[in-house]
Amino acid sequence: MTSPTIVPFKPLPPPHQGRILTVLSIDGGGIRGLIPATILEHLEAQLQEMDGKDARIADYFDVIAGTSTGGLIAAMLAAPNKHNRPLFTAKSIREFYYEHGPAIFERSGWQRWSIFQRIFDAAKAPKYDGKALHKEIRNNLSEDIKVADTLANVVVPAFDIQKMQPVIFSTFEAKKEAYKNAVLADVCIATSAAPTYFPPISFKTNDAAGNPHEFHLIDGGVAANNPTMAAMSMLNKEMLRLRQELTAEPDGKHKVSRPKNKTMAAMLELSSEMLRENKGKKNEESVEYKNFIVISLGTGTIKSAKKYTADDCAKWGALQWIFNGDGASIIDVYSQASADMVDIHAAVRFEDIGCEKNYLRIQTDELEGKMASMDCAEKENMKDLIKLGNDLLKKPVARVNIDTGVYEPVKGEGSNADALHNFAEMLSNEYRIRKNTLHY
Repeated sequence: MTSPTIVPFKPLPPPHQGRILTVLSIDGGGIRGLIPATILEHLEAQLQEMDGKDARIADYFDVIAGTSTGGLIAAMLAAPNKHNRPLFTAKSIREFYYEHGPAIFERSGWQRWSIFQRIFDAAKAPKYDGKALHKEIRNNLSEDIKVADTLANVVVPAFDIQKMQPVIFSTFEAKKEAYKNAVLADVCIATSAAPTYFPPISFKTNDAAGNPHEFHLIDGGVAANNPTMAAMSMLNKEMLRLRQELTAEPDGKHKVSRPKNKTMAAMLELSSEMLRENKGKKNEESVEYKNFIVISLGTGTIKSAKKYTADDCAKWGALQWIFNGDGASIIDVYSQASADMVDIHAAVRFEDIGCEKNYLRIQTDELEGKMASMDCAEKENMKDLIKLGNDLLKKPVARVNIDTGVYEPVKGEGSNADALHNFAEMLSNEYRIRKNTLHY
């Protein structure tokens, strides 16, 4: 049932407009990326109503972060075409998943054999060889496009299996560290290489001196299935660097180069204002949560009804944990836990400073059957996922209960569509103010 119309809310204001930072974050989840893609199509349509048909998601966000399937969506939103405008609309991304999902997750070969043959083959190789995924990514993201070329700053986690440590590819770092400026298609393949589903990827880059640097990467969900905090941390890191430059000399502000884009212009203005407020102190927090507007999109989790008990799981061995296809495999468990922990942390921090309306998390914990699968690309299931994304827009704004882990409706905030409209207004206002007042 559609929620009643409510008076649009306004967030607790930052110091003043033109000095806030905007973040879009998209979880991992395989073919379930259709859910956030559908929601983004709605958001982009709202922005186009306000600012014209050429408006694109990348115009409004300082950072677009994504893990795994979310990383692919982030890259597609921010990649430039030959006219230096976004290569994809949000609608075309949703269409990409629907058109190419069946080939990427083609259920053939050993998947149709006996359970014994499937287990035997699974012990030797991932579920999919990745050829279709790699082909479609490379067909749509030219080898000429690197991380530093994105129109909005992207933040895409992966995990280096050789070094056993997370690797975060970001536009910020790619512009400063040559070895981090990887081919964007390679980064997308890396962040999507979910263990047991797709093979890892290795590639080399060169540092500024021409020295080679090797990466051996698997799915970013191992590090951060919900990359919201990774995105905010990256912005904080850049803010800290700016403040250090501004306070390096008494006239340090004159040594900071003129901003070349909207994000750097906003961060410079915000850093200068915070230094004035703190009377030049270097050790204050570089940016507060009140200076962020964050939209975080999930890909859904298994229905939160009590499904398994400790006694049930006590009977599972390694194979059961790996092959459980009902949304409770070990990969599903760590992905959901990682995403929920980030959401809880962000929600508590925003609420603590009275800015909970600056943070919108759209997620569902009602997935059942095939929809809970990360790789069921049957046409009927994909239609169901798209429908679920549209249905989520009609549902009331919800926040996770930190005691139960269940998403509960928030009274007085209307539907997710209402909230997205309000966020679209804030994003549009910020975009216009920056164009009129910040010089870049």
